[in-house]
Amino acid sequence: MSLRIRLAVFALLVMTIVASERTYSIVRLHMDNLAAAESHVTDLLERGVGQFSAAVSSAHAVLSTLAATPGTVPVDNALYTATPSDQTPSVPDPGMTPDAPSHCQALRPVLESSPSIASLTIVAPNGIVRCGTANGAVGLDLSTRDYFRIAMRGIPSLESVSVSYVTGTPSLYAAQPVIGENGDVVAVLVARIELSDLLPREFLSDLGPTAQVIIVDPAGALVMTYPDGLPVTARMDLSDTAPVARAMSRTRGTILAEGPDGVRLYAFTRLPATNLHLLVGVDEAIILKPVERATWSAGLMLLVLSGIILCTFWLAGERLIVAPVQALANRLVRFGRGETEEAPTAHLLITELQPLVVAFEHMAGELTRRESALRNANRRLNSLASLDPLTGIANRRSFDAALALQWNTATRLGMLMIDIDKFKAFNDHHGHQEGDHCIRLVAQTIASTIRSSDMVARVGGEEFAVLMPGATLAAATEVGQRLRRAIESLAIEHPTGVTGVVTVSIGCAACDPGPALAVSDLVAAADKALYEAKAAGRNEVRSAKTVGAGTADDARRAAEG
Repeated sequence: MSLRIRLAVFALLVMTIVASERTYSIVRLHMDNLAAAESHVTDLLERGVGQFSAAVSSAHAVLSTLAATPGTVPVDNALYTATPSDQTPSVPDPGMTPDAPSHCQALRPVLESSPSIASLTIVAPNGIVRCGTANGAVGLDLSTRDYFRIAMRGIPSLESVSVSYVTGTPSLYAAQPVIGENGDVVAVLVARIELSDLLPREFLSDLGPTAQVIIVDPAGALVMTYPDGLPVTARMDLSDTAPVARAMSRTRGTILAEGPDGVRLYAFTRLPATNLHLLVGVDEAIILKPVERATWSAGLMLLVLSGIILCTFWLAGERLIVAPVQALANRLVRFGRGETEEAPTAHLLITELQPLVVAFEHMAGELTRRESALRNANRRLNSLASLDPLTGIANRRSFDAALALQWNTATRLGMLMIDIDKFKAFNDHHGHQEGDHCIRLVAQTIASTIRSSDMVARVGGEEFAVLMPGATLAAATEVGQRLRRAIESLAIEHPTGVTGVVTVSIGCAACDPGPALAVSDLVAAADKALYEAKAAGRNEVRSAKTVGAGTADDARRAAEG
């Protein structure tokens, strides 16, 4: 039998197999498209949950920072009274609890830097709003809100409400308890997060025009929908629809069912730490459209394939298939090793492409390893960038960042500037190794002597700074004296020192941050006081009497003198 006859018989066998495969593929295509659509809609759902979690985490981080910052929340002996039972909670009573507008002024810069938070509120232990950044918030009674009651037990909470007292629309509230010195809850910080901020428009627009997003409350009532033009109304009850009913009965999953605007494939989950349910759906027509196209083109495709098979069978061989595929695989392996080279594109979907799959796996593993190494290196670099390598305490960069944050949030701020007396002479006498040991001991002594809310940093060779939120000048001076005595008591030998041992000179300053002052004014005042301590003979503590304009010039003149 001639080669041509053999090829023709083989071609007929192949065409029979292709025809059977096409029939089977059409059946499988529907199943594969459903599986792919489930994967796609699940991915959209995870992206939505990720956007939600990021917004909520950001709000919780801001509240935790504010609650831990001294002076953020007003704490006084005001007599708190409960709201009368016949009074509507949304009607404020100015005489119920004294308001604290000055504290809201300090909250506004924080609000401007936190886009996920629509407003911040300080609530007294009786549930009355003492201060709020939103208009009409002061005096509202939140004592009946579950998030407030949970926070009063010392537990941070997150809860959605169907109607906000301030906006009249569905909102999400995060509450953070503020713990007093005696361990009791002295106030509650509340952040309102607009539902529209949980799923930003940039994310929603990426979903495409055929996607649908629905958020419902535990009763199945509509809270939010995307696109806005869906045939639903605010607070519409969707509990009787198949996708919402399934979402309310299970934690997460997928379902192909009739929704508010037609049959869709939905993925659903309960939003973390809330009682809300998120559903993301794609149109069924988009899923079935490839199947319809495949059915109509199957016959034509078989005819075309028959001609192609008969014309190309004798062309398929080592030179046209195996050799090019092997060359492609070798190039991709070199690329996986880091040898940059333009990768060719293969259009043949045949068995000989298995080497290409192996090459892709090798390349993916290599890139993953490199990415992991790069992440670890970045983490180490970030740690080194914020800590002083000799002492392990904060460096100047971290100190400047903390000072800027405290300046915008604290109502009072104290600072100590500390310098080791005659440290150059100590280094010249003992050597740099002993000098480094001395610096480490001084840093450890400072860190163990100051308050837990204070921050110590090494800002120069032998110079340290201590940031003291909420400290008065008298308190800062008292801490400075303790530090001076503690370091002197280390009794580190210093023959040319003031007392024969290592001592420090300390400058103290404190102020109330405000528009009339700048951060540099406080630093300059502490520097000037330090120079005065050195001029007084060293091993001294001096306090700046004033903080303001001209202090920097005085500090420079004192340094030159």
